[in-house]
Amino acid sequence: MDITTTPAWSAALKNAATISQTTLKDLFAQNSARAESLSIEVLVGRDAMFIDFSKQNVDDHAVQSLIAVAEQAGVEQKRNDMFEGVVVNGTEHQPALHTALRAPEETSVNVNGVDVMEEVLRVRAQVNEFAESVRAGRITGATGKKFQSVINVGIGGSDLGPTLVYEALSSSCTPAVQVHFVSNIDPAEVRSVLRECNPETTLVVLCSKSFSTAETLSNGRIIADWISDSVGATNVSKHLAVVSVFPEKAASVGLAADYIFPMWSWVGGRYSISSAVNLVNVIAFGSSAYNDMLSGMRSMDEHFMTAPLQRNAPVLMGVLNVWNRSMLGRETRAMIAYASALKSFASYVQQLEMESNGKRVTADGNPVSLPTSPIVWGGVGTNAQHAYMQLLHQGTSVVPADFIGVAATPTHDDEVHDALVANLFAQTQALAFGNETDPHRTLPGNRPSTTIMLSSLSPRTLGALIALYEHSVFVQGCVFGVNSFDQWGVELGKKLANEVSAQITAPSQSGGTDASTAKLVQWYKTHRSNT
Repeated sequence: MDITTTPAWSAALKNAATISQTTLKDLFAQNSARAESLSIEVLVGRDAMFIDFSKQNVDDHAVQSLIAVAEQAGVEQKRNDMFEGVVVNGTEHQPALHTALRAPEETSVNVNGVDVMEEVLRVRAQVNEFAESVRAGRITGATGKKFQSVINVGIGGSDLGPTLVYEALSSSCTPAVQVHFVSNIDPAEVRSVLRECNPETTLVVLCSKSFSTAETLSNGRIIADWISDSVGATNVSKHLAVVSVFPEKAASVGLAADYIFPMWSWVGGRYSISSAVNLVNVIAFGSSAYNDMLSGMRSMDEHFMTAPLQRNAPVLMGVLNVWNRSMLGRETRAMIAYASALKSFASYVQQLEMESNGKRVTADGNPVSLPTSPIVWGGVGTNAQHAYMQLLHQGTSVVPADFIGVAATPTHDDEVHDALVANLFAQTQALAFGNETDPHRTLPGNRPSTTIMLSSLSPRTLGALIALYEHSVFVQGCVFGVNSFDQWGVELGKKLANEVSAQITAPSQSGGTDASTAKLVQWYKTHRSNT
């Protein structure tokens, strides 16, 4: 179904035309209950999340029309299908069951007549037991010394998710080991990390869904050789753990590991943080923190499944993002976290959203008839205020922004933390309402934003925040009509990189590539040995 041909879409477009003739200042003046009616609080165990949509360019009529669009797009049925294990990834003939990874123990999810929860719970227990054994020194390296460092080797979802979790939880918990992340195939990165580690006391977690990712294999081999030089080639496996759908490939590519943790083809890399891909953080912060994070994700899952659409945080976030991108023509969205511990959140959401919904054809293979995923970018406040907030306030492009803040600080520097949060609130206020003075100092206002506040940055609230964005992306994909769970553009890039690598290593110039790439290869081969 083409959503743009439906009455619901037409009604929403009419509302978009009306909204463009008014301002946020007018909308607040017209409705004294606006802040309350367009805000949602989600309880996350003993923590809470508060989401304020009131500074978005919508009124009640617009919100109602967007909910009608979500209903017309079948969001509720597709949501239920996803949770129940129905094939929602049509091009790869797979369900998308990242939600099963954090489901309660009593849950049953059948895929092809098999309840996958038995295996999910087994691996969850395996991860916890292994992590606690490493933390306690019951599992050691080849020389019997306790592991002091863990290197996570992965890229994309196997790196962005674990990095985000590590940085976030490090703000309030002291990790039990030194943790390092290696993702880029640039050898300078891995060599820099190795200079900070001792091979006898280093554990390596190799995360790759396919175990054919060039970056992970290259870095894995460099690290394995480094460990081999210290403890001998036959003992390297005692320092390696593999997380993969195809762990048997590790041995075939020279990276045999003593510790194997399966993942499943029905979990995309960018949705895999609740799987064994998070092993490095279970080691660093313990199984209790890991279980709390899963609990927080579960809280948002339950909210997404049970809250009415008009009071459903992921649904509202999703349709408002469609509103900004597809109806109001806003091509980018900023993500600004007023918490240094969330400095990688923008990068995490960037992959989650752009890889999921950056599509030009529908799930049926037809060209899309509306703009899909925005360009997602951002960073950390207050740094942003001294970098790109100028453009958001006074530039010619309207850039919707998500602002994320935390109420309680673990450092107890309350006065300074108050100033940080005051900056967050002030930025959203200035974007919404502006000020009028001489031309150079005038801020036009009427710039949309969503504010998300966490009661504290805990494993639970972090999990809920991640799940909020996962489900928002899903809602947007439903409306766009795309498959949010494949990434064929990424796959082509990998294939071409292998072909170009063959050109570089060939003893002489050979054909099979375009003239520009051939010239670049030739120039590179001439100059690569100059250092």
